Amino acid sequence: MQIRPLLMVACCICALCSVAHTDDLIPEHGKYSQTYLSDWSKLPTGRELARHDLSQMEFTDVAGEDVRQVFTDETDEIRISGQRLRVSWASPECEKYRHALYYFRNCERIVIEDMAVIQNHGDWRASSTFFFESCGSIEIRNCYLAGTSEKPFIRLDGCEEYFIDGVEIAGMDFGEGYRCAQGIVINNGAGLDPETGRHRGIYRDDARDLRFGVIQNSYFHDYGLTDPVFNHDGIAFAAPADGLIFNCWFENWEADAAIDNSHRRNDEDYQNHLHRTERCVFVNCHRVKTNGAVGSPTCSLLWCNNLYVDSSLTDYHVGWENWRVHETYIFTRPKGYFHVMHYREGPKFFRNCLMYSPVSVGDIYQSMGETPEQDITLLRSNYFMYLMPAPRNWLTARTGNTPEIATWEQWREAGFDADSTLAELDPLFADAAAGDYRLLAESPAAGAGSAETLQPTDRRPAVTHDFYGNPRPDPPGCGAFEVVATPGG
Repeated sequence: MQIRPLLMVACCICALCSVAHTDDLIPEHGKYSQTYLSDWSKLPTGRELARHDLSQMEFTDVAGEDVRQVFTDETDEIRISGQRLRVSWASPECEKYRHALYYFRNCERIVIEDMAVIQNHGDWRASSTFFFESCGSIEIRNCYLAGTSEKPFIRLDGCEEYFIDGVEIAGMDFGEGYRCAQGIVINNGAGLDPETGRHRGIYRDDARDLRFGVIQNSYFHDYGLTDPVFNHDGIAFAAPADGLIFNCWFENWEADAAIDNSHRRNDEDYQNHLHRTERCVFVNCHRVKTNGAVGSPTCSLLWCNNLYVDSSLTDYHVGWENWRVHETYIFTRPKGYFHVMHYREGPKFFRNCLMYSPVSVGDIYQSMGETPEQDITLLRSNYFMYLMPAPRNWLTARTGNTPEIATWEQWREAGFDADSTLAELDPLFADAAAGDYRLLAESPAAGAGSAETLQPTDRRPAVTHDFYGNPRPDPPGCGAFEVVATPGG
């Protein structure tokens, strides 16, 4: 079977249509949609599936105050589709509710599809395009959202379940660089306030607990303006419960993080949750991060089969496990650092990952620990293949008293990466110039991983396939991609 190179997949509109209208949800760990269970070798990336051709769209200029809609306490299905709007707002001051284009409160089922909305001011006066509070089931399919907004384009607060498929979030150049908005926010609270007994970060007494959700086949791109500084992530989660980010593409996202994900609750009703990010691509992004208040140690995040190109990591989660398994990190230029750890508590695992850079990355880890015991003792990194020149440091303290670790030998002596490899070797990718990072059979990363990822003994699920759905051998390779079946295929 011929497997298409990562960055050269042809745009396939009919594939988007088939996904959008036949994709049933399967709410169990590791099996979340029909697309997830499909043949990944035939699945185009999120950039190809969600990219819209604006030359084929005719937009109508409207005043937001005239066309905004509010829906409350609806038990029948609400369906919104087929509109092409370029929206202006009279007041330059963003107001959370009055500047929300579509607002839903305590509605049972909402379907939004085939929508294109441009917020047409460069000064952040818009609020959310779609704002949901205390709702049941939400489906958003095949939408284009662009322009600037102080609040997230898509915002879910205290809702039960969601399915978001084929959405493009795009920045626009208003003359001072590309600017956008926070793309999607899924807010399920941030821990109980002991004085009030209410969830922090939830603003309605009738908020519902999130059960599960899927974001897939979507494209987030072009947010280069960082002044004024907003906390604008591509996707942000507060306590995501069970769910999946699958086959999404993030590109040129410099405003805070492409993804910000965290289990921020530790109450009795929020336990044993797994949230998975898989087969996503991050290109020229400021960072991908985890953070938040103290979360339940019974919960975890799993990042696997993802590709990062010139994109760094930041982690300051508390309590729960954060797993990164079979990921590929590519640096084509000096970045300054690979991973920043803040002074928080929560184990961080790397297994069977691959980093390649023809130049020194800078620091591999930077710590903001307040004492020598913080942060770095929580790192569990092994079977990591670093194919690159020696970095500036393996560990550098940004703040506090974390000790500096300069050399590979010192790093290993400190107890890290016992079975990992540092070498200036050619990774022997199938066609790196075309963005095809599958391994040739002679690659030093082929068969260099640990088989524990195939049958883990802890709470995380097994990672038995690679980015293209190929079965992982025993032992597996390092990185998101296994060996190409046939050279040039």
